[in-house]
Amino acid sequence: MKGEDQHAKVILHLRDAFHGAKQTMTLSRPVVDNQGHVITTPHTLHVAIPKGIIEGQRIRLEGQGLPGTGGSTAGDLYLEIAFQEDNLFHAEKRDIHMTLPITPWEAALGASVTVPTLAGNVTLKIAQGSQGGKKLRLKGKGLSTERQKGDQIVTLRVVVPEAVTDEQKKLYATMAEIMPANPRQKLGV
Repeated sequence: MKGEDQHAKVILHLRDAFHGAKQTMTLSRPVVDNQGHVITTPHTLHVAIPKGIIEGQRIRLEGQGLPGTGGSTAGDLYLEIAFQEDNLFHAEKRDIHMTLPITPWEAALGASVTVPTLAGNVTLKIAQGSQGGKKLRLKGKGLSTERQKGDQIVTLRVVVPEAVTDEQKKLYATMAEIMPANPRQKLGV
């Protein structure tokens, strides 16, 4: 009788999913010893992680499941992919998302800023008058295969510098005087 299939979850770094990787992993596998008792033994595997794999996808390793009885073929092992938490990026299907902090003057005047991606740093042009929450797309910087392309989605977050010195506080007061604005106007207040 053919051996049973086994299932396991593999937790990867996003970088390994982006670039593809080779990993060695050890799983516990139940086997029947000479006395007929079920014991667990370590089973070491060398697994090729394909470039662009996404969370929830499965890798099938033929013949790596439980051994068959009476010399028949072993079952298959299915590895389900999950991603380890990353401090900069998170994946949603093929797209990689990140939040990019920018200054108020970069948002107001426009700027070219350096943005990290899983492929390395790139320069991103921020349009004049950009607002916090605006999403910008870096094409092809997500989890891509030859057939399916993912992008990196960059969400802008405007970070207001703290006014510590009297001169800095005076500058904010001057800005409030010269550029009066009510960002809550649409709220009806």
